[in-house]
Amino acid sequence: MVKYTILIFFILVVGSPEVSYSKNTSEIPEKWLKKGETVTKILGISLYNGVLYTPNADAFDIEGQYALSLSYLRSFKSSTLIKSTIKEIDRIEGLISQDKKTLRKLLSNCFVDVLAGDRITALSLSKDKVRFFYNGSKQCDLEILDIRRKFFSIWLGNDTRDIEGSLRLQGLK
Repeated sequence: MVKYTILIFFILVVGSPEVSYSKNTSEIPEKWLKKGETVTKILGISLYNGVLYTPNADAFDIEGQYALSLSYLRSFKSSTLIKSTIKEIDRIEGLISQDKKTLRKLLSNCFVDVLAGDRITALSLSKDKVRFFYNGSKQCDLEILDIRRKFFSIWLGNDTRDIEGSLRLQGLK
């Protein structure tokens, strides 16, 4: 509880940045189009804007091809992004201790500290490979068994914390 209080205090002190919804195509394949978008909030405080791209704006399929781009509205340390990602994958999938350690090590090559206005895009390459971009530049390839479903389920799976946001990303709401 203390952690959340500190986080909320920090977010409130930093202020409320403006929302930017620019289409950044450097990492998105040419014929892929925006399927949907949402703003993720905690206690009414906007954290990031998410945009889902699919080939020709086709219907979303967690086993298919797509890209999820998060434009941050707040600054976050890479350690916070890594910890949150592992926590959510563990909540949804259940990870053993060794898997958490491996994932933490691999994500440390993918995630960097972000400032308001920065963008991280995750591109689904295959069921076992996700490519990450930071502000349009390739950051890393994450290769783990079934990583596509594990990672993207945080925002787009049946057990996401934000069902309404997931539906908006998928263009269903």
